Amino acid sequence: MLDQQQSVSGTNKPLLPQIAQQLTTLDPTQLAWISGYSWALSQQNLELVNGADVNGAATPAQHQAIAAEAVTPAEKRRILVLSCSQTGNAQAVAKHLFEQLQHTNAEVSLASAGDYRSRSLVDEDIVLLVTSTQGEGEAPEEAVPLYKFIFHKKAPDLSSVSFAVLGLGDSSYPKYNQAAKDFDDQFEKLGAKRLFDRVDCDLDFTAQADQWRSDITDHLQTILIDTPTSSNGAINGATAAGVDTAAPVANTYSKSNPYTAELITKQRITTEQANEVIHYEIDLGDSGITYEAGDSLGVYFFNAESVVDELIELTKVNPGDKVNLASGAEVTIKKALTEYLDITETTPQFVRAYADYLTADCKKDLAAIVDDTAVLNEYIQERPPIFIVADHPVNLSAQQLHDLFRPLAPRLYSIASSQEEVGDEVHITVRTVRYDKDEKEYQGAASGFLADRIEEGDEFKIFIEPNRNFRLPENGDTPIIMIGAGTGIAPFRAFMQERQAKGDKGRNWLIFGNQRFTEDFLYQSEWIQLHQAGYLPKYDFAWSRQGDKKEYVQHKLAQRSQDVWQWLQDGAHFYVCGDANRMAKDVENTLIDIISKEGKLSAEDAEDYLNELREEKRYQRDVY
Repeated sequence: MLDQQQSVSGTNKPLLPQIAQQLTTLDPTQLAWISGYSWALSQQNLELVNGADVNGAATPAQHQAIAAEAVTPAEKRRILVLSCSQTGNAQAVAKHLFEQLQHTNAEVSLASAGDYRSRSLVDEDIVLLVTSTQGEGEAPEEAVPLYKFIFHKKAPDLSSVSFAVLGLGDSSYPKYNQAAKDFDDQFEKLGAKRLFDRVDCDLDFTAQADQWRSDITDHLQTILIDTPTSSNGAINGATAAGVDTAAPVANTYSKSNPYTAELITKQRITTEQANEVIHYEIDLGDSGITYEAGDSLGVYFFNAESVVDELIELTKVNPGDKVNLASGAEVTIKKALTEYLDITETTPQFVRAYADYLTADCKKDLAAIVDDTAVLNEYIQERPPIFIVADHPVNLSAQQLHDLFRPLAPRLYSIASSQEEVGDEVHITVRTVRYDKDEKEYQGAASGFLADRIEEGDEFKIFIEPNRNFRLPENGDTPIIMIGAGTGIAPFRAFMQERQAKGDKGRNWLIFGNQRFTEDFLYQSEWIQLHQAGYLPKYDFAWSRQGDKKEYVQHKLAQRSQDVWQWLQDGAHFYVCGDANRMAKDVENTLIDIISKEGKLSAEDAEDYLNELREEKRYQRDVY
């Protein structure tokens, strides 16, 4: 054997250039075959001697066996594109990445966190996670089970997993892209191998997300062997779970192509003494728009002219001066402030940028605030930009004023109707935000637009924002428990309309809270009618300002502890809608206490039980 090795490296050396020349004519698949065959051939050793010819060389039969082994394809790498989405943006980016990766020699799958079994994570190969962040730096609602799984006391070993994370967030929040940061850090702590540094995107995420997708694809090409797709365009191993990958239907309406709808009903449903809540009914006409109970309605709006004029006056800007929008279009500053810029949401970036325009003397008041993140975050609460500009006026150019603000984004409202009941209409329930300063009254941007500047017969642009993670049970016989406070009652009106229209037999239990029974009992007559008709056999109401004792929905829940547990044992689905920071957290803590007490479980096991309900889609929240 030593003589043979010397011969290969010595007497046959002139053959190497010829072999190299031949290799340049081969495609990637043929090169991979040659590589495997040559490796297998090189492994001939004493095991082959017993069947070799008298000169020690492998027999023709052995060469055939080696060749057969060499052409056996290695197991393909598996790529999971996993989206953790709150409003659909992360899901859309994940879908584009999934489509982009179908040209690689890998088994590529696509899933949304809401349809993904968390325990499957330990069996994955490559995970590409696209996640948004909601609330105070929390994971999207559909990703909570996955988040809790990897942060559990018995967290999994992910040493067999490779990963990369893209975050979609809003830098105006203190915990910008916190969910993405948490997933990224914890994956690494659990042993997973980072393929690519995390990328954090702001509200205008498209360009950065596109670049990340391109970079990820290029990086994967270095660890995967490309092969051509089949002639019919199908991709081996490409699957999608829980995400619609079908091509969009022409002429459909969406966030980027909103429908111009007519307002047909506008009715205040609280007394003059209570916070203004208005019920709106909107005509979908012949648009063909469909929605499901649990979805949200996106509303495009214009800013109040009075606020626009005040900003222009305080900064001494000429309203006719032209500015360049982020899109590249050129419009007057007044038009930009009215139709294209968010002038009502105060962000840390706005305060810092505005402070830089102030003179040294004027900046003193803001300097200490800007330099302390905690103080700054407290300062911007309930203080719109117009208040800051009014307190610290300064002369600006039109473009400087424009650059202070982010692009205007539509507002989302939980739909308060079922199409099974109302047909080509959609209803929403909106509390009008109102506040004042120096004897001037101001309104919330979208709620003020609807309340003060749109009347019955007027038109405005809308779209449907699907919410697959807030759905009624498929089986109409399943009992449901609905917890809502304030305008969080909206989707439960839709739920009840749907169940009644379909004739579902499942029991329904509503726990609703607001300030006063006499002033803001939203849709009171409808709940009474549903109860009398037998569709709402169980209900509880909590009033926080009626009487001496404040009572909230979580208090009613705790009082019905045994009933809640029994309903859960009967298979009930549990829904929560409303404020994320207070009400929803209090309800969840109370529910964990109930599970622990009635189920005789430890606090940790009670949390695990609730997480199981989440994964089974029996515990769903629509919080904001």
